[in-house]
Amino acid sequence: MSSPTPERRRILVVDDNPAIHQDFRKILTVPEGLDELEAMESVLFGSGRVRSRALDFELDSAMSGEESVRRVKAAVEEGRPYAVIFMDIRMPPGIDGVEATLRLWREDADVQVVLCSAYSDYSWDELSRKLGSSERLLILRKPFDNIEVRQMAHSLCEKWELLRQSHRRMDDLERAVEERTRALAEANMRLMRAQKLEALGRMSAGLAHEVNNPLSYVLSNLRHVQMGLEKLLCTQEAQREGEDLREACRDAVFGAERIARIVQDVRLFARLDEPAKEPVDVREVVEHAVSLAGTTLRPGIRVVRDFQEIPRVLGNDVGLGQVFLNLIVNAAHALEGRSEPCIRLGLARCADGRVAVEVQDNGCGISPEHLGRLFEPFFTTKPVGMGTGLGLSICHGIVTRLGGDITVDTVSGQGTTFRVLLTPASGEALEPDAPERKLSA
Repeated sequence: MSSPTPERRRILVVDDNPAIHQDFRKILTVPEGLDELEAMESVLFGSGRVRSRALDFELDSAMSGEESVRRVKAAVEEGRPYAVIFMDIRMPPGIDGVEATLRLWREDADVQVVLCSAYSDYSWDELSRKLGSSERLLILRKPFDNIEVRQMAHSLCEKWELLRQSHRRMDDLERAVEERTRALAEANMRLMRAQKLEALGRMSAGLAHEVNNPLSYVLSNLRHVQMGLEKLLCTQEAQREGEDLREACRDAVFGAERIARIVQDVRLFARLDEPAKEPVDVREVVEHAVSLAGTTLRPGIRVVRDFQEIPRVLGNDVGLGQVFLNLIVNAAHALEGRSEPCIRLGLARCADGRVAVEVQDNGCGISPEHLGRLFEPFFTTKPVGMGTGLGLSICHGIVTRLGGDITVDTVSGQGTTFRVLLTPASGEALEPDAPERKLSA
């Protein structure tokens, strides 16, 4: 099978004399049918003298400097730029070759220019002042030698190609540096967040311990008072007189119980010991979390399961259950007021072998200004009294201590997807060449 013919390099000849264009075409192009005849001669007589197509170029013509600029601009827009331009200096009555060269370099900075002249229109010093000291410029005096023109065209095309390859390598290097810089910035942000959460966790652990003991006494005594009031205010008249007292006692008990829940969440958030890790069936844990969230999943919320075959993961069923339950409850809260509320639960294997658990809703989404603070402790977008702001922080702490990661994608007004990435248990990974399937949107 023959190799594909390489694309010919494009050359533009700019001159107001049609005869000059014919001369360049004779010098730089292979006459039609000649390469086939030479190939046949090589086969029949073994001469081995097949003319190289490396000296065959694609030639275009322009009769003025203005036309040359238009052609160069169009070639760049088409993605087929010119490699070399042979430019006559004197082309009355329009702009001369020097001005045309300045303009076309604004359109294509890489194109190589050969200024052709039979007269001393400009000295080299004058050309340097007008065009600058450029490696893209050569001077060719008329009348020129055919071999010199052919060699010049070939060498400049090779130089142009090397220059383009250098640009491509630099572009690739810049993209790699940008990607690496972005990855390092993200890693640094994750490290800073982990350090911040660890410091907050240590502080919260001490705070929760100090608050929990006196709070338990307050709550116990309030409940004792509440029970005593019920016994004392047994008559209808006494009940009417003591209604304000009973209401105040109920409010105190409610507030103390809320403080107790906050303290419990803080203690859970501050738990710094490594959880026990064992093989866990994620499907079972997710299904159990759905059943526990039954009271939150009001009638009308559609739960869609998009479960693929996945291995067991290295984790803790209690901790992961709390993570999935929290994410499902949050998703249900985000569906308030939606006409067709839906929660999609997905299990899939990633290309890197990890297991992905997705909890997706078509709810209100998360505002961009809140996205960066979702996993901060005590940050919440819910109304006062609806949450402690520790739920996602606890989820993040549990997942990261299990060696996993948790990410979020959201579109304001369209929905949110939380993705928990977990490591398969030893010996549980599926075949590495099994295709990864994106979970449905």
